[in-house]
Amino acid sequence: MTNNRANGPGRMGRATLVAGLIAGLGTMPGWAVEIAADSAAGWCESLSGFAYPDLRIDSTELRLDEMSGETSLPPHCVLTGYMEERKGVDDVAFSTGFELRLPLDWNERFYFQGGGGTDGSIRPAVGTNTAGQPPALTMGYAVVSTDAGHTGSDGRDASFGLDPKARIDWGYNSLDLVTGVSKSLLQSAYDMAPRYSYLVGASNGGRQGLTAAQRFANHFDGIIAGAPIISQSRGHVATAWDLAAMAEIAPRDAEGRPLLSEAYSQADTDLIFAEMIAQCDGHDGLEDGIIDLPLRCQYDPSPIVCEGEKTDSCITAVQAEAFVKVHEGARNAAGEQLYAPFPYDPGSDFRRWKLGTATEWPNNNPRATNTSIRYVFMTPPDPDFDSFAFDFETDPATLEGSAEFSSANSPNMDAFRFAGGKVIVYHGTGDQGVSAIDTVDWYDAMIERYGSAEAVQDFARLYLMPGVGHVSGGTGPELFDGLDALVAWVEDGVAPGHLPVSGGTPDRERLLCVYPAETRYDAASAAFICE
Repeated sequence: MTNNRANGPGRMGRATLVAGLIAGLGTMPGWAVEIAADSAAGWCESLSGFAYPDLRIDSTELRLDEMSGETSLPPHCVLTGYMEERKGVDDVAFSTGFELRLPLDWNERFYFQGGGGTDGSIRPAVGTNTAGQPPALTMGYAVVSTDAGHTGSDGRDASFGLDPKARIDWGYNSLDLVTGVSKSLLQSAYDMAPRYSYLVGASNGGRQGLTAAQRFANHFDGIIAGAPIISQSRGHVATAWDLAAMAEIAPRDAEGRPLLSEAYSQADTDLIFAEMIAQCDGHDGLEDGIIDLPLRCQYDPSPIVCEGEKTDSCITAVQAEAFVKVHEGARNAAGEQLYAPFPYDPGSDFRRWKLGTATEWPNNNPRATNTSIRYVFMTPPDPDFDSFAFDFETDPATLEGSAEFSSANSPNMDAFRFAGGKVIVYHGTGDQGVSAIDTVDWYDAMIERYGSAEAVQDFARLYLMPGVGHVSGGTGPELFDGLDALVAWVEDGVAPGHLPVSGGTPDRERLLCVYPAETRYDAASAAFICE
């Protein structure tokens, strides 16, 4: 791992040790390295001369007064660099770009900020945290972010997939490159390596976290992986499955193209979710209009199916069938599951992912606008492929090759576990883009591999978040301090228990239960507990 405790604080050089062993280890930094203000400009500029294989440092800049949203950032140096610059397929320029922010008052910790979508841009490396928590840079972490090996027009531009190396860079290689150069830069800048290294990310950033644990076991001491897209190649089978199900019942425009947003009216979805609450609310022991155990919900929409003409107080039989179909998950003609089912959760982002808002062609939901299946996940890539024409008998095989560089669903965490790494995984059960059940299945596979839930909980803990959509949003409480819990686990050996979480609609406080424990209402104490 990256822990250098045995070597002490090291030779300080330009850096001055301002807080040493007096505070000990803890969730708050017990030590720090401070760069003197009168020498900070020269210190930052000097980093432009750092030499490293296949690296070009593009810029260094000292920032003393910067805001991130409404948050004031501490004085820090921003370094931008590019690695492995090259010309690829069709003479397109590729490189792995990154931004590393080095605070003048450093807590001797490294923080890799996970990406999102298909990446393609260098996001400000402020240390994006779990919902409601301050950026890691404000707490003294040195933070890096990366474009994952390519430049895109936006976070959904997947055209880089035409280049074989760019696929691998995006899948895992850029993660390795940027981690290595960042730690070397920190060694040069502060005259010491980071004592601890963390990766925090969600969605694709969550996948990066589990990829790091499975491929690069010694890179990070602690990882937070939110809503991880761990089976991304098979997840695109679900994309096509949802499109087919919605297109079958959606009205058509004048040219016969399906308008997915109109497959269900708002009144339809309101009715569906109200009936879902009526059927599944009480599973947690309290009927309060909230489903806190979505995984136990076996929803049957038949009570609200119209017996006659369609009205706002009922849905059609085909609407009911399609809703169940997308939740049961993609299957082939033999009934074999091609991707995990989705939980029945009334706080889900169903409209966003399955329908969208466009009232004319083209559809604008993420399923319809996603081009990754054509460029990145089909082998060979097929830029002209129509996801609406996906063949569930033959086309899934074309996605298998991409699993080699993109999947992070292996239950083999032996090396990470042996190295002492810790990982916190969280996933909203209302996520209609990436199934929380897929994450549960992966975790259950680890329980089978290591013999018990307790054995897995020694290094990996899973938290399910009812009512929360993809990464965040929805109606469920989502505000929790994952980073402090992870740091306490890594540095103090205090494993996280059931974590307090707040927020949601209505605003409420609950406990995030360590899987496989579940939320239950205890009438005796008039409170929710985990058991």
